[in-house]
Amino acid sequence: MSRKKSIDPQMVARDNQTRFEEANSAKHTAFIKRAVRNNNFYAGEQWDKDDKARLDREGRPALTLNMILSTVNAIIGEQLERKVEVVYRPRDYGDEKTAYALNAITRSILAATHFDDTEEDVFADGIIAGRGYYDVRMSFEKNLQGEVVITSEDPIDVIPDSEAKSADPATWNEVFISRWLTLDEIGAEYGWEKVEGLERLIDVSSYNTDDNFEFYGNTFGGTDRGSHNDEKDSRELRRVRVIERQHYRVDEQYHFVDMATGNMRPVGFGVDKEEREAFANEYGLELIKRKGRRVRMTTTADDIVLRDDWSLYRSFTIVPFFPYFRRGNPFGPVDNLIDPQNLLNKTSSQELHIVNTTANSGWVLQEDSLVDMDAEELEERGAETGLVLQYKRGYEKPDKIQPNQIPTGIDRISQKAAATIREISSVNASMLGTARADQSGRAQEAAIGRGQIQVSVIVSNLKRARKMVGRKILELVQDFYSETRYFKTTGNSIMQGEERTEEVGINVPADDGSILNDVTIGDYSVEASFRPSGGTMADQEFEEALRLREMGVAIPDHVIVQHSNLTKRAELAEFLKNSQGFGEPTEEQAALEEMQVEHQINMLRKELEKVDADIEVALATAKEKMAKADSLAGFNQAQMELQRLEQERQIKEQELSLRIALAARSHQNQNGLNDKRISSQIAMKSMDMAYNAENKANSNTNKNNNKGN
Repeated sequence: MSRKKSIDPQMVARDNQTRFEEANSAKHTAFIKRAVRNNNFYAGEQWDKDDKARLDREGRPALTLNMILSTVNAIIGEQLERKVEVVYRPRDYGDEKTAYALNAITRSILAATHFDDTEEDVFADGIIAGRGYYDVRMSFEKNLQGEVVITSEDPIDVIPDSEAKSADPATWNEVFISRWLTLDEIGAEYGWEKVEGLERLIDVSSYNTDDNFEFYGNTFGGTDRGSHNDEKDSRELRRVRVIERQHYRVDEQYHFVDMATGNMRPVGFGVDKEEREAFANEYGLELIKRKGRRVRMTTTADDIVLRDDWSLYRSFTIVPFFPYFRRGNPFGPVDNLIDPQNLLNKTSSQELHIVNTTANSGWVLQEDSLVDMDAEELEERGAETGLVLQYKRGYEKPDKIQPNQIPTGIDRISQKAAATIREISSVNASMLGTARADQSGRAQEAAIGRGQIQVSVIVSNLKRARKMVGRKILELVQDFYSETRYFKTTGNSIMQGEERTEEVGINVPADDGSILNDVTIGDYSVEASFRPSGGTMADQEFEEALRLREMGVAIPDHVIVQHSNLTKRAELAEFLKNSQGFGEPTEEQAALEEMQVEHQINMLRKELEKVDADIEVALATAKEKMAKADSLAGFNQAQMELQRLEQERQIKEQELSLRIALAARSHQNQNGLNDKRISSQIAMKSMDMAYNAENKANSNTNKNNNKGN
């Protein structure tokens, strides 16, 4: 029997380090330089240090007209107006009620993890640096059962697959996350024996590379806690680089198979034989073992392996956002704004320099010709307004040097540079709120729409990233939320106009042995839609309710008041609800309403009896004429009159029965479905009357037919 060959941990760590360095040097190093440059330009640090120093020595201005800041903020503002709304819909063998529960769970997760704030950071990273990353994984710090957490990663710390051709990480082979952690953080996360191993490496200087460590430098005044020191003696370790590599490997793995649909899902890592067989038997699934791609997570710190095992997750935890992505090349809007911004700064600085030299172009004078100042003072004060010069008699008067003329078109270059920034970014003056005052509102809306069309490419890629986040949340919920849990979701009742907190349960055992809202099974599609922001949700619903009221929708007054910002809106809404008949009736009101309904039905019954009596008299007269008819023509005429009266009677009885039913329906709507007992009594009585009327009409018809025969 052959034994599996053990792998040296140091070899695993060295291999992980080598792959990280290869990926870092492939494309990531160039990206880091570009990202740092873009961040500096956004912050206003746009001049090269050498160029800035040379201009300072020459006394020339170096202006920074930061149009990138306003442009990026306008694009970020577009994202802030489009909040995320993740919706799951059943597909194949999914369930509609379970999809509703998944929607409630996702809203709870996004709110608990402050997703709006996280997404703002990710979106800003993507717009400025060209890459933004979510990290979606399970956390067991606050909940022993685990909960989904969503964080943002610094794009400089994440290295995607250098050979990837798609923005979807499902097509990548690997992804690296580089973090700088203290020894305390490493010990709390991976165990203190790992910290001891790192300390031994430092003590004997047997580590792989010095680039994986940051040390406190020793200076004359004490410990310099911000510098690096290459000397290897008396060094205090500050931080250690931890490399987490998530990569796919081909491995045999058990899968659950639904034989009816053919859908397969891999068994989660750590599930033993008894658990997977019990799960398969409970849901009628088959178990097969097959080879496939499986995520492995290798985490190292220099030559120490912190973790090397199969991942808990079916896919990578990293979800990317790329504003633009073209065949493996992600980039952002700022990348294309650097050159126009440099052009704007340099031409504007040159314009100012020309103006300055024009104002103080210099003087020509004879030596010692000035009376009250010397040449050095004239050099300093020569550009002052209202300057008076006195020169000695017999000397030539000082002459001001004529400055060079401003080159034609230099001012247009700076204007062209500013316009180029707007054209490339598609952020026009209307989107910035700086349109001309004489421009009409329709023209401004049209300009905003044209700009949003080009920005919609970025928004579309953001929507794609949100869908990937939604799919990752669904994966984690189905794999880890296997026990009974309850989530609270807040919504508004349409009829009552009240904000209610609803509790949604998942994986709840029912009395018949079934599982309600079982999120561990089923196939669901993910849709990431946008909902407008602005104020609170109550403010949006208040405005929407007012618009619907203006369109003619009969929204009750207490619903409008409930969504307002009035201090005592609850008391006012309750008063309007009760006064307009939408509230819960008291026992006295219910008894009075029942008496009114009884009275109405009795009046309708009396009217029906009167109509019945009148028709009976008419029928008797028609029968008498029919009996006295002395000819066939008279007999046929009397028989036709008899049939007409019978039909008229049926129409009258059906009309009165319909009126009774409408009275019952009107009472039911008036009370807002609150008093079902009275409504059911009205409905039953109206059905009885209609049934009796129909039977009576059929009986009379049969009798007349028999007599005619």
